[in-house]
Amino acid sequence: MTLRGEAVAFVPGATPEEVFDFVLDPAQYTKADTKIVWVTKLADTHDGMLAREDGRFLGRFPGSVITRYRWQAPGRIDVTLEHGVPRALHAWFEIEEAPGGTRLRHVETMDFGHGLLGRVYDLIAGRWFTRSVEQEVAEIARLLQNGERGRGIDAHAET
Repeated sequence: MTLRGEAVAFVPGATPEEVFDFVLDPAQYTKADTKIVWVTKLADTHDGMLAREDGRFLGRFPGSVITRYRWQAPGRIDVTLEHGVPRALHAWFEIEEAPGGTRLRHVETMDFGHGLLGRVYDLIAGRWFTRSVEQEVAEIARLLQNGERGRGIDAHAET
C-alpha cells in the first residue's frame, strides 16, 4: 500500500523564487515539516544533489534515508529515495506564479513495504502521514507570508 499526502497553498506576496529558496533551506524547511529534522547535502549532481534526510517517523522515532533531489528552479523540486528503510519514497513540490503571489502544491508518497510490518505501519501511520503533509504546506505558506525567507541552494554550500 502506498501512503499519499497532498496539499496546495497560495502564498500572497511571495515570488516562486522565494518559495523555492525556502523549501531548499533546511533551517527554514524544518520549521514547517514535522517529519524532517535536518537535510545534509552529500554530493552535487548535474540537476540537484544527493542528501541525507534525518527525520522522525510518526513524529517520534528517529531515522535517516538517502535521497536524490532534482530541481528546475524555481518551478519544481523532486525528491526520491536512494537508500533507506521504506521500499519507495517520492515527494515533489510544484511552484508557480499566480496573481498576487505564488501557488505551492506538495505531494508525498511512501511505500513502507516489508510485508506484514509494512501493512501495520500503513494502518498506524496513514492518517498521520496525510495530515503532516497538509500541516507542512500550511506552515510553509504561513511562514513565508510572515516574511520568513530561505537561502535556497546556497544553504547547502557549506556542506
